[in-house]
Amino acid sequence: MKKLFILVLSLCATTLFAQNNSWEDPAYIAKNKLPGRATSYSYKSADDALNCDRETSRMISLNGIWKFNFVEKEEDRPLDFYKQDVSDWDDIEVPSNWEMKGYGTPIYVNAGYPFRPELPAEAQKDPITWYKKNYDVPEGLSTEELYRRFYADVASKIVPEPPFITRDNPVGSYVRSFTIPEDWNNKKIVLHFGGVSSAMFVYVNEQKVGYSQGSRLPAEFDITEFVKAGENKVAVQVFRWCDGSYLEDQDHWRMSGIHREVLVMAQPKVAIEDFFVRTRLDANYQDALLQIRPTITRGTGVDTKGWTLEAELYSPQNNRVLQAPITKNVDAIIYEGYPQRDNVYFGLLEEKITGPELWSAENPTLYTVVLSLKDADENVVEARSAKIGFREVETKNGQLYVNGKSIKLYGVNRHDHDHLGGKSLTREDMENDVLLMKRFNFNAVRTSHYPNDPYFYDMCDKYGLYVLDEANIETHGLMGYLTNQSEWHMAFQDRVVRMVERDKNHPSIIGWSLGNESGTGPNHAAAAGWVKDFDPTRFIHYEGAQGQPEHPDYTAYGSDAFRKKGRTANPTDPLWVDVISRMYANLEDLEALAKSPYISRPIMECEYAHAMGNSLGNFQEYWDLMHSYPNLIGGFIWDWIDQGVLTSDENGKEFFAYGGDFGDQPNDNNFCMNGVIASDRTPKPQTWEAKYVMQPVQITAADLENGLVRMLNRFNFDNLNEYKVSWTLNEDATEIQSGVLEGLSLNPGANKVVEIPFAAIKPKANAEYWLRISVQLKEDKNWAKAGHELAKQQFKLPIQTEVTAKEINADNITFDESDEQIVVSGKNFQAVIGKKSGLIESYQQGGKQVITSALKPYFWRPLTDNDERGWKVQQSIAIWKDLPGMLTVKNLNADASSANIAVKLAYKELSLALNYSFTNEGTVNVKFDLAIPEEMPEPIRVGMNMGVSTDLQQMSFYGKGPFENYSDRNGAAEIDIYQGSVDDFYYNYTKPQESSNHTCVRWLALTNNNSGLMVLGETPLQTSVWPYTAENIYEAQHPTELEKADALTVNISHKMAGVGGNDSWSINARPINKYRLLEKAYSYEFKLVPLAKAKDLQQIYRDTK
Repeated sequence: MKKLFILVLSLCATTLFAQNNSWEDPAYIAKNKLPGRATSYSYKSADDALNCDRETSRMISLNGIWKFNFVEKEEDRPLDFYKQDVSDWDDIEVPSNWEMKGYGTPIYVNAGYPFRPELPAEAQKDPITWYKKNYDVPEGLSTEELYRRFYADVASKIVPEPPFITRDNPVGSYVRSFTIPEDWNNKKIVLHFGGVSSAMFVYVNEQKVGYSQGSRLPAEFDITEFVKAGENKVAVQVFRWCDGSYLEDQDHWRMSGIHREVLVMAQPKVAIEDFFVRTRLDANYQDALLQIRPTITRGTGVDTKGWTLEAELYSPQNNRVLQAPITKNVDAIIYEGYPQRDNVYFGLLEEKITGPELWSAENPTLYTVVLSLKDADENVVEARSAKIGFREVETKNGQLYVNGKSIKLYGVNRHDHDHLGGKSLTREDMENDVLLMKRFNFNAVRTSHYPNDPYFYDMCDKYGLYVLDEANIETHGLMGYLTNQSEWHMAFQDRVVRMVERDKNHPSIIGWSLGNESGTGPNHAAAAGWVKDFDPTRFIHYEGAQGQPEHPDYTAYGSDAFRKKGRTANPTDPLWVDVISRMYANLEDLEALAKSPYISRPIMECEYAHAMGNSLGNFQEYWDLMHSYPNLIGGFIWDWIDQGVLTSDENGKEFFAYGGDFGDQPNDNNFCMNGVIASDRTPKPQTWEAKYVMQPVQITAADLENGLVRMLNRFNFDNLNEYKVSWTLNEDATEIQSGVLEGLSLNPGANKVVEIPFAAIKPKANAEYWLRISVQLKEDKNWAKAGHELAKQQFKLPIQTEVTAKEINADNITFDESDEQIVVSGKNFQAVIGKKSGLIESYQQGGKQVITSALKPYFWRPLTDNDERGWKVQQSIAIWKDLPGMLTVKNLNADASSANIAVKLAYKELSLALNYSFTNEGTVNVKFDLAIPEEMPEPIRVGMNMGVSTDLQQMSFYGKGPFENYSDRNGAAEIDIYQGSVDDFYYNYTKPQESSNHTCVRWLALTNNNSGLMVLGETPLQTSVWPYTAENIYEAQHPTELEKADALTVNISHKMAGVGGNDSWSINARPINKYRLLEKAYSYEFKLVPLAKAKDLQQIYRDTK
């Protein structure tokens, strides 16, 4: 019988709203907050507006140093601080997150509310002891079972209580002064906050102005009546959590404060308050209709008779496009009537534009619309402007079209994140993100899972990215509960409407997303209805809108059938979404969707290819499938950047922190490390693979013997003649020919066979010949310089070369055998083979120890996140981790006359044959033959490893590089000879794990000046060199915990499982079958060659091969 201990909390608490604090009431989302509007600035002249330099507008920035007070509990906050002297308060930079400035605790949670009720302190400290004390628990249960029961009986019942904040709620109070210019008299003054987490009360000159919540959109207040010319004071009190935080349960760092810019803006009493620009193309996508719907506000007592609004359109070169401005009487705009039935016509100002240059991600041509408000004497009272693009977005025929072309979205999900600034980014950070995306062949970005700063969209407009703009709604920890509660309707609607109103004029935005992982219900449906009517020029997306219960093949969520079918269970979605969106569908399920007879809408993966740790395997297979079906329109990788926060350990060593590193509770550990790029915005190995797979020109072999390749132009709008196509021909790693394909013309979407005009080759013995084709920018673009490579392909030419083999001599080898070992000696080397182990336990060359720990079988790796979290190899195939130590010698045959030792090892029914052959020069030929019984699970690696002297710090190899690569992620890597230090080739993941592998390796050399060791494969190998032990790599939580070992770990693998790339939490995290080791027999062969002096390593390879 369970002891009396009540932890179950009721969701019915929402009936108590009337008694709530104002920041705990979903009906109280704002006070005196102005309606959402498009981002624009008030200029004094049309010329200023045309230049789009907001520094010349009626604007003052309040970014900079503010006075700041922080308390951990809301009840400790200063109540009348806006009236007090705060000169002794701390200084804080605005914008920023206060957690990044040393106040409070950053919290990383994937899903679940950090402010939900807490476990008792004793339960947090020692859950099992507390559980046994308070519950009747049977004796003899395992620790794992105790934790399972603790979760089921206790932790799982600690549920959130919307709209209440049931933990201590930190509060930050901000104060600063600012100056209103004299010439702002008789102007409307607006105080603008770009983003504040999560709720704030605003005061100006000791008077309460208003309240706002919603962390990722602007809050604007009319402060005209509160300010005066000269010095003024603004005060803001920010609550870390509020009822709105229940709608902000996104997978990212939970940080607080004024994290986006703060501005004071002025505009005339009669002003262009807002405007919406649409561009509609004709049926041939040639001519356009420019439509503008302005909103004019007018102060009381102002006569606007005879006033006009003029619209001018300027080309990308700032030349006037229209023969005359489009003009509209201001009173006709202000007094526009709305009919009893039907609705008003959208284009209050409109003009046909003949043959405009169109905007697309490939060619982001921007025009400028300038609106001028003129009084009766034709004086300009105010001017505003916007960069616009002429483009048409359509969903039809199960596809997504831009300007009449069916496009694919090579996208990525992006969180606001900086390793130094947290959730507060500079304009430079935002621009760098867009430039990096362009340079790595992304053409789309999803603003997961909230609207970004307006400047980010400006950069997408400018450089060319398709944007899926997402509302700041995620109720992951409550699933679909809130979208089905009418009292939360206003909060849902407000977030969607304000996003659309602010961002409506950006040509880069092609779709609106209603949020993420928040279930489905009337609150979402209502928001979709508003968006569909307000903006029919873009599609609506919401992945949570899955299934129609009335459909004959509907599968109920949570049912056994649903769990079996997974994320692609239901064949169609509510009609208020325009695309079918899924997350993390594996290849089979994605193809089933593409073939479904019930689906007529385009299909996208709004999240896929979970790039956690060492991941992004089988990305090529995803895109092979996407290209096979027109209705698969692409997707967005999860996600853009590792969300590491730069910090230091107790020894001052810097590292990137993740969940739990700040003592944050709850936390989800390193689940925030999913980026295609690293936390400091440097490329990771998988970044290059993503670029390769998404490259806009596909090059495949046609008839390589005769220099023929097939080129497919995947651009939607550009002919290939706008780019430079060059080629090089290498003999091994030496360039012997090169050229440029002049005049190559290939229309978008077309393909043809192209001849590469290399001259006849006189092949050398044992050489390989590599043809490399490169597609580069012919001229500078605003996002990259001429010469930037967009696409590439390397081919091995099928050239028959003479195969020669150097004569092997073993007549000067001696065997010295004892009960424990066999010592094999030659002119300048000595190897020791242990009789008990059957392994080469050491190897000396020139009296120096080269192999310092045994060359032994190796079937494991320091587990990747996908291995451990999803595939769970530590449970399913754990036998292979310890198997080398369980092998016993069944037979050892040493033949001194042939300098050969044959060993047979076994574990139960598994057998492993190792054969060592020695030459006079000290070369050891190793043969490896493994037979796995049917009942044994698959290994994760088949190979050997050894410890090598740390004196050998220089590394060279002939194989795929320069960055690490794996069997399911090696398309971008190229075969060449690479040189550097061991550390140069070791890639540090934020949470250490398997890394630094290279595939297709012909040889690997470790050297120190003139001596060293070379590994040569009879067939291509997979190799890696670690300065650390495998155990250290696996156990370390951060790179600062890695300790240089007393030997280099050298892995010589025949095969290794891929890294996977579907997700990181289910069996789908396992590599797809073609990259698993499912065979039951493996054989390979390699040589260990001592290096006594400087030599041409490639020549050694040719001679030895």
